[in-house]
Amino acid sequence: MLNQQSAISNQQSRPRVLVLASLFPHAKNETIGLSTARRTVELAKLCPVKVVALTELADLPEREELAGFEVLRPRWRRLPKLGVLVDGYRYAARAARAMAALRGAFDFDLIDAHWLYPDAFAAVRLGRRFRRPVVVTGRGSDVDEFLFRWPVRRFARAALRGADRLVALTRQHRQKMIEAGAEADKIAVIPNGVDTTLFCPGDRLKARRALGLPTEGVLLFSAGTVVEEKGFQHLIAGMASGTPGVRLFIAGPGDYRGALGRLARDCGVADRVTFLGRVAQSQMPLWYRAADFFCFGSYHEGCPNAVLEALACGTPVLSTDVGGIPDLVEEARSGLLFKPRSDEAFAAALRAALARPWDRAAIAALGSQRSWSHVAADCLALFNQLLSAKQGAL
Repeated sequence: MLNQQSAISNQQSRPRVLVLASLFPHAKNETIGLSTARRTVELAKLCPVKVVALTELADLPEREELAGFEVLRPRWRRLPKLGVLVDGYRYAARAARAMAALRGAFDFDLIDAHWLYPDAFAAVRLGRRFRRPVVVTGRGSDVDEFLFRWPVRRFARAALRGADRLVALTRQHRQKMIEAGAEADKIAVIPNGVDTTLFCPGDRLKARRALGLPTEGVLLFSAGTVVEEKGFQHLIAGMASGTPGVRLFIAGPGDYRGALGRLARDCGVADRVTFLGRVAQSQMPLWYRAADFFCFGSYHEGCPNAVLEALACGTPVLSTDVGGIPDLVEEARSGLLFKPRSDEAFAAALRAALARPWDRAAIAALGSQRSWSHVAADCLALFNQLLSAKQGAL
């Protein structure tokens, strides 16, 4: 009897976790689903993990090793236009085949799903099929938009109702989940972390020299997918308003770059705005350190990695006051917040930031308090709590 109890205890302390996430980094895009990957890398140090990451890209390896765990990439294809009505069912059917093939070698105890649709919707169906509990993490825009936008809200809300436990990245997202019908006592708030071995303070002038940048002058840095909702247009227009000599560098891919380039020309600052395209993760710390301020104009966010990374490097943050960002940025201590969708609000924040001193060492100390290992430990505790509750109900 003692041996049986010990075996159950060991299984609960080191459960076998199957991660389900179609947005997961790969050789062609190392930043897609990065927060999911970082949490998974640290979780794999604490318990056995495998990842099923459905992909539409035919030229990726179907299996690969990443940081001590295996990533399976079954092929699937989303249907255009109203395919959203059936994508969740098709995703579940395709993932089921990959998961069934694993059962002999990796008899997982729990499904850890990321994004409410189609991943989490499919995971709930798969949990019922394989008789395994499901934990669902809302990542950001899925909570802000999917839960309230037709027709996807029907499926996203079904994922909330069907999951055994839910993870929100912020208190605000927890409240939105509750408003959408989730049970409050099923939701844990577990914010993202930061890789403190990569993102840490460094000499600003050395960083500028390493990047081939001028050592004099005010440098602003921003990063993210270059789409309208990220608000880069307000940074450009706001910078053009009464801040001569300031330069803005924008990192990230996206189709909105052309429109932003035209805006910069119209505002007379085309020579002071540089689009970097996709920047390798290994280079991002240099950009944060080189910048006087990290600027973030997004319309809606969860717990953005870029803000956490900038703070861990000691860079003050000028950001919109959306999502979980007010929980990350201490007003006037580690940055300034401004209302979204406003050129004038950003311009005012920038002028105020330029007029005050900033203690970059203190900012780095605040920004590096929560690592991804803390996030993984919190998730493992949640998984074990769930499995213990399931065991007790048998």
